[in-house]
Amino acid sequence: MGTGKLFAIVFVAVLLANALTLAALYGARALLPEIQLLAPEAPSSSGPGSGPTAPTEEIASRWVPAIQERIRQFWVHPAGTWEGNAPIVNVRLEPGGKVINNQVTIVTSSGNPMFDQSVVNAIYDASPLPVPSGSDFEPFRDFNLVLRP
Repeated sequence: MGTGKLFAIVFVAVLLANALTLAALYGARALLPEIQLLAPEAPSSSGPGSGPTAPTEEIASRWVPAIQERIRQFWVHPAGTWEGNAPIVNVRLEPGGKVINNQVTIVTSSGNPMFDQSVVNAIYDASPLPVPSGSDFEPFRDFNLVLRP
């Protein structure tokens, strides 16, 4: 195979990858995973740093879609078809929604390290996340997200 033909194949592959990325970012929402807040398995005390808490249903219904949309704008999925479990990610935020450095961790892996890392990268890239202010922010200080492919 000549270098010209190889160049053409690589060029077309890059164009297709870019087209898929743009489609995902600008309107192909049905192709993107569902993201939702996950309530902790056991109740936690109300003090800061005591573990993840779940926002009330009313607060979550207002803010989770905005958080989902923000993360989706930055989520670049690894190539290939996804057939795994939904990863659960713990996120810690400062007031105002800034993701704290080194505070996005995989609680339960999807089984695909590349997919898990794409989730973590998207959350950091999406910082600051849209969150409420005042006392409504507290559940978002330390919370879990479940991400469904």
